[in-house]
Amino acid sequence: MIVPVVRWGERERPGAREALQPAPAVNGGFSECKRYVFEKPDPGWSLRIDDEPLGEAGAKEWLWEPGFFAGEVTAELLDPAGNARALFLLDVSPDASKLGREIFAQMIEEIRAEDPELVLGSEPATTLVGDLGESDDLWLAFMRLRRHGPEFLRAVCPMIARPRRTLHVRRGTSPLHRARRVDRTTAAGLVRSPAIALFAKGEAAVDLPFLADCRLDVPVVYETLDCAANRAMLALVLALMRRTRNLLGRLQSAVDCEVESETRTLLSRRWPARRETLERLGKQLKRLVRRSPFMHVTRPDVTAAGLTTIATDPDYARAWSQGWRALRRGIADGNSTERMWTSPSWEIYERWCFVRLGRMLATEKPEWKWQRMTDRWAGDRCGRRAELILQPTFPSRTAPRDGLWSISRERVPDIVLRVESADGARFVVLDAKYRTSRTAVLDAMESAHIYQDSLRLGSRRPEASLLLVPAAGGASWLEDVEFHSTHRVGVHVLSPDDESRLPAAVRVALSCTS
Repeated sequence: MIVPVVRWGERERPGAREALQPAPAVNGGFSECKRYVFEKPDPGWSLRIDDEPLGEAGAKEWLWEPGFFAGEVTAELLDPAGNARALFLLDVSPDASKLGREIFAQMIEEIRAEDPELVLGSEPATTLVGDLGESDDLWLAFMRLRRHGPEFLRAVCPMIARPRRTLHVRRGTSPLHRARRVDRTTAAGLVRSPAIALFAKGEAAVDLPFLADCRLDVPVVYETLDCAANRAMLALVLALMRRTRNLLGRLQSAVDCEVESETRTLLSRRWPARRETLERLGKQLKRLVRRSPFMHVTRPDVTAAGLTTIATDPDYARAWSQGWRALRRGIADGNSTERMWTSPSWEIYERWCFVRLGRMLATEKPEWKWQRMTDRWAGDRCGRRAELILQPTFPSRTAPRDGLWSISRERVPDIVLRVESADGARFVVLDAKYRTSRTAVLDAMESAHIYQDSLRLGSRRPEASLLLVPAAGGASWLEDVEFHSTHRVGVHVLSPDDESRLPAAVRVALSCTS
């Protein structure tokens, strides 16, 4: 088999060259924000990583630079004619200078245990997801349709070759000598017909020539493809067609509205291959509806009789199973082998901070009644209320009002704790930064100063604006609690491998509700 060869950098494996192993083998050793060179097996071939064609670093090389993501990435080798020839799995690790691989995996598991939707994203890296619940995500729907749609088309071929049939009965007329079946309706009509004279006995019998030409109303049994099983399968095919058309429009809108970012992988580079997949699947489904047995079905209809028949037929059951998997929703329960695209590594850290801080609040105030919603943790007790909000919007306003607002431009900090009681309202701003080096932390402190100066709750400033970082030591003086209380800005370490505590500023804000 023709496979590309990766040439490792000086930091990973100095001077090493290694051929990629086709799936299901996983090729490890890759890391986010590093550069890798793949040697072309032959001229004219191309390599796509998560549907994005790699740029060329020369006549015989491809260049790949993973962004801010970590997980399993799919690479596909295409021949000069554009046909896929091999599939490879690349394992990308998080930046070792920020968090270790095991710590990063622990963060993902903790988020999934609380809310799997917080892990979903559109980066090339993937993670395992379940199939329970009602989560409805555009890229999740596309992933399942792309995986199970072609399988459905293959599974439906035996069903088309050997379709289910059923017997229907209709009324018709037939000469007496050709009648094979009669029923009560036939007998009732015969009594009122002159043909009854043919059955008279003795002298009552009449031999009239015209009586032999009389026709009877008889039941006619015929075979048809318009059965309950085929109606249910037609409903499934039409549902797949609707899902395909819907995704084409909605995903195209999402790509058109995309804003270029230095920390996210552009969808526009991966969209052409995905759009082609949806368009091809839509055409195949459209042709399928025009084939037998679907062209002979009068209406789509899912009934108990249809589902029972499908369950008893292996060909129908296999096709139905693949079609249902392409349409199903939900990502809860981790016992599935399906994989889904994740958020950037920095966003994973941000959402893990939100989950961990919410649990710490519930531990700090166990007497309160806590409830977690999609984007917030809310707790209340005796008229006192606290909210931990994920990415709240501080709109720009010209005059102070009740609620969150900004004295300058609109701001969206990562996490905000808002506390209200009879004593008044106060809030703390927490900005998660997936950074650890001194230079990076000091650069990130700019956002803490901006939030401290510009954000308001009514007429009140934040009690503190703190950065959350995954490891200590980048700027140790900024981590000191006294520094926080004096200057109302600073850094707080929050990491899964550390016995992290609530920031002192959060405890002070909660104290007004004690």
